[in-house]
Amino acid sequence: MASFVDLIRGLVDDGDELNAAARFRLGKLIAKGGMGVVYEAEQIGAYGFSKKVALKLIEPSTAGQAEVVKAFIGEARLVARLVHPNIAQVYNLGRTSNHIFIVMEYVHSLNCQKLLARLAGQGARLPRDFAVYIVHRVLRGLAYAHGLRGDDGKPLGIVHRDAHLRNILVSFQGDVKLTDFGIARARGFLPKDSPDVIVGRPDFMSPEQITGQPLDLRSDVFTAGVVLATLLLNQNPFAGENLDDTRRRITTAPLPNFAALDSRIDPELQDILQRALEREPAQRYASAEAMMNDVERYLFINRVGPNTESLRRFMQDFQGPVNDDTRILSRAALDIPPLDETEHMVLPATNSLPLVGG
Repeated sequence: MASFVDLIRGLVDDGDELNAAARFRLGKLIAKGGMGVVYEAEQIGAYGFSKKVALKLIEPSTAGQAEVVKAFIGEARLVARLVHPNIAQVYNLGRTSNHIFIVMEYVHSLNCQKLLARLAGQGARLPRDFAVYIVHRVLRGLAYAHGLRGDDGKPLGIVHRDAHLRNILVSFQGDVKLTDFGIARARGFLPKDSPDVIVGRPDFMSPEQITGQPLDLRSDVFTAGVVLATLLLNQNPFAGENLDDTRRRITTAPLPNFAALDSRIDPELQDILQRALEREPAQRYASAEAMMNDVERYLFINRVGPNTESLRRFMQDFQGPVNDDTRILSRAALDIPPLDETEHMVLPATNSLPLVGG
């Protein structure tokens, strides 16, 4: 009888990769950004195997741009290293004869932007402690990513740069997941930006990011502060009438008195917001972990704060109908030119809204 090792060797012979066809049954469109589109999908395997996944493909209008393709591949390689309960996982990077795709964890969820919209439609607001708890979980994911090291033992220097509401998923099981590292900065994984290019969603950027200055992990801390303020107030206090007004609000306008805008914001929470939103990085929380620790103390010291189960119960009211419109996508059905034949990508300068991450 053949040993287990012999059976495995029979699958992969002489160093060749196992050649196994993969098919996906595509469902509804989950998200669409400047660089990618994400579908709900079912991965279909042998012997009746199936698994619900999210399938991310390059947005067709940018599929022929070399820098977009490089960034897409870099995102997959980077996020494959990020194994954390508060970061949506990547399972595989695939290529057919005419498409590149990322197979990702499917999170049955609402992003925070949709969650606020659902609440507003009911004339309600996100309870304060859930707003703080969601940001706490985002900070956990950011702290992990910021601390990740490469195979050489050196920090990867990951900065997400786009951790706004649409990239934060709150699942119907009460989990919180940070997603879309498509414009993250990380050593050795993603192409470097042109110095004349600013990418991301402007009203969630740090002062250093929106003015094109060098930035580090503290930029993500500022963004977490904006997310917290937005979840509490149900509006972004930094969102201006245009990009110049948004830049002014982020860089020079006086910070709002958050407690005056929302009576639920007590002095301790006001202090957390103020410190996270300091214009000078040196005055800000030094890390996502430092802010997370203060948020954790606020939620759980001397009281019972929210948890996964209480958030799950809260989210049950927001589950919508299932979309049954699906189709089979095989390798042959999935078109991008070869990498060496693609054109270079040109992103807009600072006087117009970015295409990436908006």
